[in-house]
Amino acid sequence: MAASDFDFLLGEWEVVHDKLVDPFGPPDGPRVRFRSTASVRLILDGLGTADETRGTLPDGTGFVGFSLRLYDPATDEWAIWWASAARPGVLDDPVRGRFDAGRGTFVGRATTGDRTYLARFHWIDTLGPSPTWEQDFSFDEGATWEPVNWRMVHSRAAGSSV
Repeated sequence: MAASDFDFLLGEWEVVHDKLVDPFGPPDGPRVRFRSTASVRLILDGLGTADETRGTLPDGTGFVGFSLRLYDPATDEWAIWWASAARPGVLDDPVRGRFDAGRGTFVGRATTGDRTYLARFHWIDTLGPSPTWEQDFSFDEGATWEPVNWRMVHSRAAGSSV
């Protein structure tokens, strides 16, 4: 475990999203697929990363999102926050976790409306050319997890090198 865990993500990316339209709906419910770009950089002398993601949804709506990842050497743990222009002024509660053999697992409490649940992010294939982020939820304190409701597959943007 180290502050360099997210170095695989530095640089410019083309991202393909595959997301349930209703992340709380049935796993075989309607999905939306779209593309975005992401630009990821080191911050705080390597103790974190920040990125901005921009894209257009299939209905033509643009979106902008921001991730902040900070490493705490004392706990050997990462915290990840998310913010979006769709919800101005809101920084989501963080998910926390670490990497093991190239796979990152991060869990945190989330609330949507009056529903509280655990959100889990996985980073997989981080050692290959297409790192993949996945999200799933638990409604029973982590005893079981719903199927993945959002997947983002990253590919290096043309002309990008890191």
